[in-house]
Amino acid sequence: MGFLKSIFGREQTKTNAEEAVIYNGFLIQPCPNKVTHGWTTEAVITFEKDGQEQTHRFLRADISFSREEAVQLTLNKAQTMIEQMGEKIFRE
Repeated sequence: MGFLKSIFGREQTKTNAEEAVIYNGFLIQPCPNKVTHGWTTEAVITFEKDGQEQTHRFLRADISFSREEAVQLTLNKAQTMIEQMGEKIFRE
C-alpha cells in the first residue's frame, strides 16, 4: 500500500481502495473517491518488467452515482487503455 500513498499523495484506506484485478499481466487497483456529486473514476495500474515495477496513476473526469458503478467504469476504461497502449502507458 505504500506505493499508493506515494502515487496519490494521501493514504488509501479500505473505504476507497478495491481489490486489485489482473488484466493481460497488468494489475489494476480501482481507487474510487467520494466527491460532491458521486464517485471518481481512478485507479493505479502497475506492471512488472525485468524485475522493475512500473506504475501509472489513472484518473478520468467521469463521475458515477454509486461506488460499484465507479469501480466497473474504472476497470472498463483501464482495460481499454491497456489494450490500446500496452506498456506505452508508462512512458512520459
